[in-house]
Amino acid sequence: MSKTRKLQAAIVVILGIVTLVGGIAAIARFVQGLGPTTNLSDAYPWGLWIVYDVFFIPFSAGAFMISAVTHIYDRHEYYPIARPVIVAGFLGYVFVVVVLLMDLARWHRFYNILIPWYWNLHSFMFEVSMCITVYTVILVLEVAPAILERLNWQKPLRLIRFATVVIAGAGIVLSSLHQSSLGSLFLLMPYKLHPLWWTPLLPLFFFAAAAFSGLSMAIFVAVVSFKAFGRDLKLGLLSDLAKIVAIMLGIYLAIKIGDLLTAGEMGLLFTEGWLSVLFLAEIVIGAVVPFVLFLTRKGRETSSGLVWGSACVLVGLALNRTNVALLALNAPPGATYFPHWIEIAVSIAAVAAGVLLFFLATRFLPVLPEPAVARDEATT
Repeated sequence: MSKTRKLQAAIVVILGIVTLVGGIAAIARFVQGLGPTTNLSDAYPWGLWIVYDVFFIPFSAGAFMISAVTHIYDRHEYYPIARPVIVAGFLGYVFVVVVLLMDLARWHRFYNILIPWYWNLHSFMFEVSMCITVYTVILVLEVAPAILERLNWQKPLRLIRFATVVIAGAGIVLSSLHQSSLGSLFLLMPYKLHPLWWTPLLPLFFFAAAAFSGLSMAIFVAVVSFKAFGRDLKLGLLSDLAKIVAIMLGIYLAIKIGDLLTAGEMGLLFTEGWLSVLFLAEIVIGAVVPFVLFLTRKGRETSSGLVWGSACVLVGLALNRTNVALLALNAPPGATYFPHWIEIAVSIAAVAAGVLLFFLATRFLPVLPEPAVARDEATT
């Protein structure tokens, strides 16, 4: 066994152990309830699991962004990277749903969202929940061709391929709706969310962040997966995506600064203590650094530059969603929150399980293109 195979086997074992521990913690949460297994309270009804969800929903937006590029704009050259990105997006949404289930007090009644007489049509949460549910089904249809090809089931495969554009279009609409609606949830908290983050433009900022973070996720997943499995990758394709990300980041920064200037809140950047530090950190790491990096040819035309730039965007996204969903929310005096070990274990296990399933998918399903050597041998 080669060193690479040994390393991959060791990583699979570690991910499997972490997933198992988290699975046991999840069972304990289901059996014992939220009280004994989390540190949530009336003062902090949202915690680590909400942070996980509001991060991985836009992180997984790479699936709808790459679907738009390949199917709606008909850019066939992006087909080789579309499948791994869509699989990563699908797994991201699967574990968003799993962690959302953890956060429900009466988790065994999760199906209520599908029963019309329980619907609240005036609720942003309802819209987000329905879009996530339906969009996950759409992602199942987008991932299905890889499974059907592996099983050689030609009839359903032809049917899905015939409806590809319709499926991709529905996914783009649904994902766009709930990305902006996530921002609308926090729009309802003008006196709870700190002014550095609260703005009437929150739905726009959430959607924009999902767009450039989704493309960054596509770049990151493509580079890492192709390199890890020894596939040829045309960096020129990803360089074009990086240019688009840079343009989006530039517009995002301009609107962000303009919004602070219009609201007369620029002074808050330097007067709010650790909150000012957190805000500046998410802007500098998640927007300024990748903007500058992707503007340079070296930054967007080398695999290391693409990985570092896209990683910065994703770290900035993580900081933003942690701030908005937890750290920048005003709590009653004296109230504190630190995640229970079960909250931490479940969150880490969800990430580990996603990475493990992605590895297995790329190993046993036609997710990545064949290696160049294998193609050459097949044609001789």
